[in-house]
Amino acid sequence: RTISVGISNNDDEGNPVKVWQPLHKRDDSMLDYLKKIDGDEVSSKDKKLLIHLKSKPPAWDEALERFFLNFNGRVTMASVKNFQLIDESGDMCLQFGRTGKDEFILDVQWPLSPFQAFALALSSFDSKVGCD
Repeated sequence: RTISVGISNNDDEGNPVKVWQPLHKRDDSMLDYLKKIDGDEVSSKDKKLLIHLKSKPPAWDEALERFFLNFNGRVTMASVKNFQLIDESGDMCLQFGRTGKDEFILDVQWPLSPFQAFALALSSFDSKVGCD
């Protein structure tokens, strides 16, 4: 499962570079724009309009013969709900994972707000929301 997140980028004064509010059917939506970025159909200048985060793909562990994500001890239970989001440079922006039967951790840093991170974590409970 993969997660793709788009966040409006801000200028040096904290104002959105582009307001993603289509006024007409023919206007680009953020989803259309994300699909264009994934297909390398957007110029490097236009890529700066949006901060694009993706789920980090798991690595294969030869010894254990399974895929894994390194949560640095923060996540203690395997779950399909566990995920990490990275930016285009590979820096971690969010990690969410199970630590107990009904307990989870949520670590977040810029460019996500705690509210955005919580919404993304909630989306992992419904496999049809925001995931391929």
